[in-house]
Amino acid sequence: MDVDEDDEVYGGLNYETLFAKSEEMQVSFYAHLPVEVKQILRSANFYRDAYTGDVDTVTKFALVASSETCFVWNYTQALTGTPTCYIFACPPEAVPMPMSTPFHALVPYNNQREPGQIRFWESLASGLAGGEHWSPTTLDLLDEERVTTLTRAEAHMYIASTSIGRLFRLSLTSSGGRYHISPRAFSRPQSSLSLSRLLPSFWSGGSSVPLPTEFGNISSVALREYEQGGRDVWALIDFRIQRWTMSADGWEELELDEDIAELVRPAIKEKFESAPKDDSELDLELLDLKLVSTSELLLLVSYAGQEDSSLSTVNYSSHPRRIYALITLAYDSEVFSVANIRTVPYQSTSSSGAPMHPRMKLIRPGKLVIIQFGDTVTVCAVENEFMDRLELKSASDRTLGIGIVEKESEFLVLTAATLMKTYVDIDAVKKFDPEHGRANLIKSTMTQAILYGSHPENPLYFSFPPEIDEEALMIGAEQLSRAILESDTKVVRPNPDLQAQIIHRRERLSFLIKFINDNAVLTKMTQRSRQHLEADAEKLFAAQQLWLKFNESLLAGNDRSVLSEAVYRYMLDVGEGHHEDFMRAFFRLEVARIADIFPKVLAIVRDSARDLTKSQVDTVPQANHIVLTVLESAYSCREENLGLYGIEPPLIDPWTSQPALLDIVSELFAITTTIIQQSSSEPESSSGSRTQARKQLPSLAAALLSCYYERLQWLGSRMAASENGNALREKSSLEDRFKQTRPEVLETLRRNGFAQEAFTLAEQYRDFRSLASLCNKETIYPPHENPHASRIQLYINKFKEAFTTELFQWYIEHGELRTMFALQLDQDEYLDKFFAEHPYPNISWVHDLGKERYGKAAEALLEQSEHAAELSTKHLMLSIGKLSYLAQVHEPEQPVLDEAVIDAFHDGLDFVSVHETLIDGLRASLAGVRTKQSLEQQIETIAKDQATSLTGRRALLSVFKQLVRRLLQGKALSVEDIADVLSLKDNRDSVDDYVTALHLLLTAKTIPAARKLSAFQSVWRRIYLHDDVFPLTKHPLFFSWDKIRQTANVTDAELNDRFRNTALFTAVQATIHTHQRIPGYLLEPKGALHIPQFEELAARWPGTPAEDIHDILEDMDADCQELERLGLEDVFEKVKELAEED
Repeated sequence: MDVDEDDEVYGGLNYETLFAKSEEMQVSFYAHLPVEVKQILRSANFYRDAYTGDVDTVTKFALVASSETCFVWNYTQALTGTPTCYIFACPPEAVPMPMSTPFHALVPYNNQREPGQIRFWESLASGLAGGEHWSPTTLDLLDEERVTTLTRAEAHMYIASTSIGRLFRLSLTSSGGRYHISPRAFSRPQSSLSLSRLLPSFWSGGSSVPLPTEFGNISSVALREYEQGGRDVWALIDFRIQRWTMSADGWEELELDEDIAELVRPAIKEKFESAPKDDSELDLELLDLKLVSTSELLLLVSYAGQEDSSLSTVNYSSHPRRIYALITLAYDSEVFSVANIRTVPYQSTSSSGAPMHPRMKLIRPGKLVIIQFGDTVTVCAVENEFMDRLELKSASDRTLGIGIVEKESEFLVLTAATLMKTYVDIDAVKKFDPEHGRANLIKSTMTQAILYGSHPENPLYFSFPPEIDEEALMIGAEQLSRAILESDTKVVRPNPDLQAQIIHRRERLSFLIKFINDNAVLTKMTQRSRQHLEADAEKLFAAQQLWLKFNESLLAGNDRSVLSEAVYRYMLDVGEGHHEDFMRAFFRLEVARIADIFPKVLAIVRDSARDLTKSQVDTVPQANHIVLTVLESAYSCREENLGLYGIEPPLIDPWTSQPALLDIVSELFAITTTIIQQSSSEPESSSGSRTQARKQLPSLAAALLSCYYERLQWLGSRMAASENGNALREKSSLEDRFKQTRPEVLETLRRNGFAQEAFTLAEQYRDFRSLASLCNKETIYPPHENPHASRIQLYINKFKEAFTTELFQWYIEHGELRTMFALQLDQDEYLDKFFAEHPYPNISWVHDLGKERYGKAAEALLEQSEHAAELSTKHLMLSIGKLSYLAQVHEPEQPVLDEAVIDAFHDGLDFVSVHETLIDGLRASLAGVRTKQSLEQQIETIAKDQATSLTGRRALLSVFKQLVRRLLQGKALSVEDIADVLSLKDNRDSVDDYVTALHLLLTAKTIPAARKLSAFQSVWRRIYLHDDVFPLTKHPLFFSWDKIRQTANVTDAELNDRFRNTALFTAVQATIHTHQRIPGYLLEPKGALHIPQFEELAARWPGTPAEDIHDILEDMDADCQELERLGLEDVFEKVKELAEED
């Protein structure tokens, strides 16, 4: 049957119409039911009304019976016409039991007689007249004892079992030319297990009825015939197995009665982890028994299902009530052992079909076991792990009987709707490989669901077996999905109409995921597998849209397009260039690799830039159209299918954001930007292409940003980190690219007239930095004249501090503080939060003053004044800060004045005064200059006038000039720099500047200790050398320390006066009486002989060439050598003595 010939085949069922087909099994329609049976079953309620049936392949008759009526017909007649239906009245029950049906058996006759049934009808012909004439036979049953099974041992002999453990032999005998049934209970064995011993009062009264060895319900009877005559009768009684020998001479003997409960329960618990551990919760039940060989028995058992707490939100109808298993029991020397145990692909739930006692039948004993449930028939191999099942679709349908065709690999299934034939390929079953077979079975189930499941007259419902293997499910689903994608003819009908063929394939994929969801197994699939299936759906939808666009271009007369050329190049590369219609071949066979044409598309664009016969302006819009059609279709399909496929972000290495694809989209965006911005030198025909390319720019931008974002989401996941050792490195690199690319892309959109699209994308990716920038591309101040003023307010209200943080940052970086403070914010907490999380004390003090937080403003101003580069700024900060602090102190309920804070402001202002005084002193050298000088000329003039002592110290002179330059430029110097200027200049008439330098170093709190000591040493070294260079003010004849220390013809008073007029005395006198004692504040000559380390100067003047630092150190070392040569230790002591006296 063609899999898609719906109307031709299922419009009316024909012989061997396929219902299902796999490598191992084939199920087909066999025959209709008689009209009389259809009528009665159509109105039956199988949950309320009891029905049973059978297909007897020996007699070729089928049977359906209710508690009142029995229908019998020759099912082979239904193959060629309407079968004759024989109707019989069933014997009534004295006390009817719910859902109880009579037992039945068809009696094989020779060709001259038709079979009959107990009551015993000698001929089916009587069924045509109402079946009123029968031969009644009564079993001698006890009160409440009921028949449980009826088994045909041979043509004229049957075995009946009862609910209290008794067995009856029913013999069909002839007397006077008529047949009648002769029942006889199995002989009572002489056993200590006699129930009369256990229940003497119940069995008293001299009854002659044979009693069972032990009370119990017989649920199954199995027979094995000996070649020499006689047979074994195996009975399953609750948890016991009995074996009787039934001789051809008419006697029976019980040879085995074994309780196997304690053998079976541990085996089940060990095999199945989900099985309850408590025996009472396990609720074991032995259901059926079959003989596989002389030494093996097959046992069908069930136990209670255990609810999974993790599935508490799932419909309770999916929770198993009973779980079924097959147990192979080995029997040797009257000892049972469990040889094998395996699951059955069926579990009963609250939503299962009509209840019935499950029954087994064997095909080619030892090969296959068929198990009949109320709504399902399962097929299990005995020798390997193959299993499959036939499940009925309709809730109003049910199984009624199974007929095994002797010496064939076939069986018939009688249901309330039809009679089906199932063929099993035994050789294929033998070859079943568990490693790959499970996946193939799952794939086969889904394939059959796709091919046959949608047909309305198919009675079968395709579903996964319980406890499905997750790996097999995923492999099977992915293989089938890929087969559909690649137009495998096993699942996709060939069709030259490609649009119809693609729609058909999409329907197949839709049915596949619906089937998975309907069977509630989606949660068993990993995210990777689900996303694999969803990606296939994306690619097929994208292919459909691309094919539609291609058809439109063909209708427009464009038979040579970028798409066709790209596909042709691709097909050549993959060895598929032999197809005459390579376009249709690509969309049939290569959709799974649809993104692989993108490199070909880009190559065509690049080639067009060098090809004189082509125009890149014409090529680029087509290339963009291909890429955008595929990507946008994929995004649309994905958005629609997220819930259907249970997709959870992030996507696992998605195909729509592979690095190569991202680079292609990025390059196309750049090329498109270039061609729409360059002045047109193209012919007039290209203007339309340029316009089209411009219209594509927003879509390209959206696709590009989406690729970046999607890729980053994947690289940032734990799975990516565990699978790819370079994921974090790639993520870091891609993040940098994204941060750089995103504002460029948005600005490109704005610049080309797509400002709204730029805003939309920035909002989508919460790129508040770009939003702030886009909002301030025109008039910025005053804020109300900004054309985006309302948008700014909207973003503030919508995104709150997430947006205001980037907005304020943008204002600060672009020097638009006035705009920031002029914004009309609904609440001032945005600025408060910003400055709390992003400290800008050099700016926030303005906001604090506005909010009358004077103490906070004063604190910020004091701190920032330390780092102010401009002297005027430093002065202003300190002045405003001091006033702000005083304003705080005078407010009610404010803390008292903190002298330390006031002193800090005073020290800062004093430091500013030192700058101003020093600058005035330096500018004094320019007073006599009559011409206007440049800054460099002024510096040279000052150096020549006030740095004569540095004539031999070129490096220190260069330092002096650099510091003077900064002072003249209005810069604020550090304490170390000011101390250098104060001590490097000549100080002929200002030796107090040395003292000032020492005092500034003393009070400085931010200079590292080692550098402060070096600064002290430098100042003291220059103090000692000062009096050896410049003459004394009052004694111009003395020009050096040698002259000063001459004592010939000098009074003591005059000598002391010389020492008192030195710079050394001034410095010692100012420092010796201070209460602060820190290293370096007062140094004797040998203490000033140390120069800084190279690292200290490098840290103080970062960026200064190493050779310059070495030159400075050499000059300092020269000063040290000069100081050491002078030998001023005695002078220091004398000066110190005089300073202490004064």
